[in-house]
Amino acid sequence: MKLDLITGGDSKYFNLINELCESLDRLKDKNIKISILDGGLSSEQVNFFQSKNINVIDPGWPNTEAEAKAGNKKFLRVELAKANLDRIFPNAEYLFWVDADAWFQNTTALDIVRVVIKKNKLAIVSQASRLQSRHMSVKKIFGPLYLLKNILYKNASKAKLPRKIINQLICRPTLNAGIFAIAKNAPHWDRLRYWQQILIKDNRISLFTTTQLALGIISYHEELGYEALPEICNYMGPYRWSTDLNLFVDYYAPYEVVSIIHMVAQDEMRDNRKHRIKIIDERDKIIERSLRYSENIN
Repeated sequence: MKLDLITGGDSKYFNLINELCESLDRLKDKNIKISILDGGLSSEQVNFFQSKNINVIDPGWPNTEAEAKAGNKKFLRVELAKANLDRIFPNAEYLFWVDADAWFQNTTALDIVRVVIKKNKLAIVSQASRLQSRHMSVKKIFGPLYLLKNILYKNASKAKLPRKIINQLICRPTLNAGIFAIAKNAPHWDRLRYWQQILIKDNRISLFTTTQLALGIISYHEELGYEALPEICNYMGPYRWSTDLNLFVDYYAPYEVVSIIHMVAQDEMRDNRKHRIKIIDERDKIIERSLRYSENIN
């Protein structure tokens, strides 16, 4: 099965995009076609990718409201384009989005994604997992009463969506929009666009959150088919390094090799490949290590 794998970003993400592409090249999967959405790359950077036979495409804006709301944050056109990949790539049969601050260690995620999307389901990782010590925050109101504050419920409430939808999102785990895949002919795209456009009009929520909230609505409220992928398909920490394998592995037993490293909330790591954070090895020893592809793959 051929996958069109799409990523994107602005000039600040150039090195990350390149490392993601290099990690994919290293896998030697001949059925992967990489494309990049231009969120503010320089002409030299565009030429660099094109010299490697990688398509670089300006996704534009979904509508004039989104462009006006984004202001000078042109990189947001990449985030908003996630709901329009089927239109931007009309000849693609299977679309796989991967944020630029992610990279591949092996082909496992590709294999699992292919199994799910051929059934016209959304393939995505839920952020509720054994890797979380707490899934949502709560605020004490009075006595035994607490206010739940999971992200989808909070954003849906902020957007003042219909109460029926808000209630459907109570206690629901976030489906991470940084890595997901959908077949072109799946019904998800039209509904994803529908909700994204409604959310774009609402000034109470950030443009950056619209795609993720829309994915939650179509999955939990409209009940379009989805399957939650294993965490190794979009690994956001905590991190464990195997000195025996020279690879990142799952934090808990059986210590499966992580397929996709996603550097969520690692701002300094994204800016500086030499930056180290404290993680543990397979013997629970604390070590310091970069999460960047260029620092880990020889």
